[in-house]
Amino acid sequence: MAVNSLEMRGISLAFSGFHALSQVAFTLAGGSVHALTGANGAGKSTLMAVLCGTYDHYDGEILLDGQPVSIRSPRDAKQLGIHLVQQEVDVALVPGLSIAENIMLDHLASPGYRFRWQQIRQQAQAALAPLDVKLDVRRPVESCSLAEKQQILLARALSHHCRFLILDEPTAPLDSHESERLFTVVRRLQAQGIGVVFISHRIHELKTICDTLTVLRDGRLIESGPMAALSGEQIVGKMLGHALTDIFPPRRQAQSEEIVLQVDGLHDEHLLQDISLRLRKGEILGIAGLAGAGKTELCKALFGASKSRVGRAELNGQPWKPRDPADSVARGLALVPEERRKEGIFIEEPVAMNLAISADNSFSRWSLFGHRQAWRWAEEVISRIGIRARGPAQSLRRLSGGNQQKVAIGKWLRGDANVLIFDEPTKGVDVKAKTDLFNLIDGLAREGKGVIYASGEFAELVGLCDRICVLWDGKIVAEVAGVDAREETLLYYSTGGVTS
Repeated sequence: MAVNSLEMRGISLAFSGFHALSQVAFTLAGGSVHALTGANGAGKSTLMAVLCGTYDHYDGEILLDGQPVSIRSPRDAKQLGIHLVQQEVDVALVPGLSIAENIMLDHLASPGYRFRWQQIRQQAQAALAPLDVKLDVRRPVESCSLAEKQQILLARALSHHCRFLILDEPTAPLDSHESERLFTVVRRLQAQGIGVVFISHRIHELKTICDTLTVLRDGRLIESGPMAALSGEQIVGKMLGHALTDIFPPRRQAQSEEIVLQVDGLHDEHLLQDISLRLRKGEILGIAGLAGAGKTELCKALFGASKSRVGRAELNGQPWKPRDPADSVARGLALVPEERRKEGIFIEEPVAMNLAISADNSFSRWSLFGHRQAWRWAEEVISRIGIRARGPAQSLRRLSGGNQQKVAIGKWLRGDANVLIFDEPTKGVDVKAKTDLFNLIDGLAREGKGVIYASGEFAELVGLCDRICVLWDGKIVAEVAGVDAREETLLYYSTGGVTS
């Protein structure tokens, strides 16, 4: 069997004078799982966007099996067997259509394509079969979980003649069991001669699944070669350009005993059962749990973004019950959601607009919005929390994931929020940007804010939090002091282990 090969030579790309890529080379062999990594803004997604035909104004050449090819549109890429499963799955799906229609979307959009609905459903089921998942393809895709949506996009790619597959942060919405199942699928594709690009910030995953590594930094190629001989620390060092010492801020002193948020007996309509917790002023309270444990449901219930009932609750010393997001914001409660593009930011709007959106009426006078005030505020926040942007006017879409997350946090700094809830805040964020976010969140706690930090990344919870509550099957099953916490302990409780 002939081995497929794909080569990118001297790829350069600029936006308004900013060089996103400079003379980058990249080679992908069929039957290889190739790690592509680098800090946020290094150029990983941009390079793959060139390969997928998103940008047509790049310089350089692309060769397929040694022959030059022209890729100037997504259609060109797909016709050559190059497919992308992107990180932000909702961007690539049509919520009003069924799973079957979303899997077969490219075929349905082809001119002159004739089909029967039964045939479409059968073909969709056939595309899902290699993934070892059972989904009712008649379900609307908007009812699916993040993990299911990713499987739908993967099935869509496999419904074509796929020769090269790009997976952008594929395990971000998955728990450990779902990730292992994905790795099994990737190995199966590898055995079939498909070349896979695996983009991830989870270094241990790259070591597990990849045989080759390419590192980008500031739009330039740093290194490309075999993965096996490199340690995780060496890979991180190449990403950052210096050795990684400690990504977490120093431990804070004992917090105040003042309770800023108290909840007893909280239930939602589907999963959460009898949740009780206390959050003190200046404390970072971790909520640990695997996918499906109820972390996101708890965050939304506390913010009033989903229906819940509660036995007794206080916020800032006053009786309170979660009602709706507007009431929560008015009472000083803020949420940075897991799906930032869908629920936390306006991706097509400029940085200034996103930072001003939660500022209530502080920029308004006589019912007129003060654009000059908002602009100055945006400049102040960009400088204060280190947002890497060309200025307040830059579209949020042009920012890296880590900087988009900083904007999602920065929009709450204008108001009076003194309880901030973070749901998977480092999802899709590289090591350096994580360090910036940890310092930012730690700084909020030092200012006296109460912080709830919900995550399935147990190392982050151990390194950052003062106390950690563990969720399993919608219930808090354990509470651990931050100084005593271990990743193994959190994993034990989060998989159903019981206290002795």
